[in-house]
Amino acid sequence: MNWISALCGQSAMLMFVAASHRGNRIFWHDRLTEPQRRILKSCAAVVLLLSLALQTLSDGTVILNMIEWILLAGPEIMIATLACSFRESLVRP
Repeated sequence: MNWISALCGQSAMLMFVAASHRGNRIFWHDRLTEPQRRILKSCAAVVLLLSLALQTLSDGTVILNMIEWILLAGPEIMIATLACSFRESLVRP
């Protein structure tokens, strides 16, 4: 997996977390409106698709590149969730 694809994937996951109900409460202190959250989720989806496109266009077999991208999406989700939980623990007294 090339590093640009991984960076785009991780950024998209963090944007998805920030646009969620919990992320809105933790990162934005419930200031994001529903349309703003929808726009943030749309941007995250575009960046995630960019990550997939970059991964499939990298060297190697397309099928193996896509399998690698899918398998590495799991840890990206876990890292984004852990970042959200860590941020929440810092906010709480």
